Formats: sequence, structure tokens, C-alpha cells
Amino acid sequence: MIQFFKPTIRRKDMDGVLRTLVDEKIGPGERASLFMHEFAQSTGCRSAAAYRTYPECIESALLLLGACEGAKVAISPLAPKIYLTVMNKLGCIPVYVDVDPENGLVNSSADFQGASILVLYDNCGSLALKYNSETTFAERCVFENVSVIEDVSQSIGGSYMQEFKAGDWGNVVVCSCEDEDIVSCAGGAVLGVKGDLIYTLRSSRPSSYSEMTDMNAALGSVQLANLAEDSSVRRKISELYRESLMRTSHKQFGFMMADFEGSAQSFAVFLNSKPGDTVAFAKKYGVPVQMTFGGSIAASYDGDIFSDFPVAGAMCSRTVSFPVYPFLKKDETEMTAKVIAHLP
Repeated sequence: MIQFFKPTIRRKDMDGVLRTLVDEKIGPGERASLFMHEFAQSTGCRSAAAYRTYPECIESALLLLGACEGAKVAISPLAPKIYLTVMNKLGCIPVYVDVDPENGLVNSSADFQGASILVLYDNCGSLALKYNSETTFAERCVFENVSVIEDVSQSIGGSYMQEFKAGDWGNVVVCSCEDEDIVSCAGGAVLGVKGDLIYTLRSSRPSSYSEMTDMNAALGSVQLANLAEDSSVRRKISELYRESLMRTSHKQFGFMMADFEGSAQSFAVFLNSKPGDTVAFAKKYGVPVQMTFGGSIAASYDGDIFSDFPVAGAMCSRTVSFPVYPFLKKDETEMTAKVIAHLP
């Protein structure tokens, strides 16, 4: 059976961790500071902070933008449920916003109902871009009157025509670094800030009990150094899958057009058939398939998701993902491509 996720950590990548152990500096220190600096550079931020857990990072991102009891936060039902957990802890009021069918992200023309903060989660490597039929190019979606937390956990390294890249939309940029993420530090998360938020961040950095350790950060630095190379491999695998998908009546999830260079952690397919049939079919050939939004807010929404958010509801119930990571073997990618080409 093919493994669905596998961190892109090579033997040589372990040298940084070993050097950290040899230096007897395994807690927060120089390597964590270096990782934060490298993340800030890669996402166009002025400064960054790294945390031991993703929820702590999300909480800090919300607080940096003034989240408090009663504050309204706009968010897509397709965002991870952990966001809702943290928002409830802070007493924030979620404002659910349906997604754009073109890119699968929060619709920029939606009514945010007075929300002051927007969580923009880049699902499956998609970016907040829209096709302009007059210019035949993509243009950036604009989110007015809200401060944006952009989560690039599934999109970091992606770009369009080198003009727009993951992280360009956020006042605060968040990235999870768990095993299944593009940048894996064996746990934790990192956030970057732009503009004057740098001064707020300086006065509210995490304590030594919450800051990412040097051991984890050492892995993160290597992952960022290899990001361009690894993203290229992911794109080649995705292109193979895309060619196979074109033989079917199904559609790839998210924003896709020429000159878009995504860096998704999986290949997501929006089915026009029952997901259960696809999962069973792929399993016969040893190809793992997961419900893309199984851990999303929509998956456990207490209400009629199809009536309240028709686009997000359909995507949640009918989108499945296939493995995409640099360590996939040639025969594994070929088998996965064959399965995609014959999806029921």
C-alpha cells in the first residue's frame, strides 16, 4: 500500500539536527531564530515567530490582529476545524463565508457581516486568484476592510507568473509544520507579519515554553532551503495526475491555469460520483485516497451545509485527495495515475 503522506526529510537533512545535538542546544535558540528569518523571507514578511504547536500559532495570529471576546472572524467552512476551536477559546464569533467555485477559497465578493478579521486558508495549494476573461490573465482577489490571516500550510512555494505567491494576501501568514505539511519540522508552526505588525509581534513573542525548539527548527530550515526543488517535483507528479484526470469527467480542485505553479501537499479531485466508489476502487490497487476536507469545519457543521453554503458543501462531500510528495517512487506515481485515469 502506498503511503499517503511522507515528510520530505533526506538523510543529509538530519545533519542539522545532529549538529544541534552536538552543540548541546536543543531548546529555542539560534536555529529557531534562523528558521524564523528564512520563513519571513520566503513569504514576504518583515519578521516571524515559531511555535511548538499549530493551535498556539493560530491563537497568536488572531490576537495580533486584535481578536477578542465578541470579535467577528470570517472563515471558510473548508478551513481546518482547529481554527474554530481556537476562535471559541478566544470568544470570537465565526462568520462563515462560502467559497468561490473557481479557486475553492473564500469568495472575495461575499458579505463578511462586519467581520474585522478574515482567515484565508489556501486549500490544496490554491491561491486567491480569479481569471479575467478580458485580459486572459489571472488577477488577484482583493479583500477589503478586513485584516487577513493567510494560512499557507498547503500552498507555500506556489506562485503565478512569479507575480503572486503564497503569502501575498496575509497581514499575518501562518504555516503548520506537522508531518503531513509541505514544510515539516516534526511538529509546530510558524507565523510571519507584515507592516507595523512587526512592533506588535516584538512585544508579544512566545515564551520559551511555547517557542519552537532548535531541533525542530533545524529540520524546518532544510525544508525551506529545498522548497523550490521539492515543489518542482510535486508539480511534475501533479501534472502526470492531471493528464490522467483529463480522460475522465472529474475536475481538479482549485485554481488551475497556465503559468500557475502550485505546491500542493496532495492532488485533490472534485468528483461527479460517489467518493466511496472512488475510495474502494483505488484501494484495490493499493492507492490511498482521503476525503480532502474530512478535518474541516464543514465536515462537522451543525446545520444544512448544502443549503447554507452550497459550493463549500458540495466540495466537502465530493472532493478526494491522492498522494503527492517527492519521495513517491516512479511505479507508485504511475499506478496512482492509472487509477485516476479510470476513476468511476
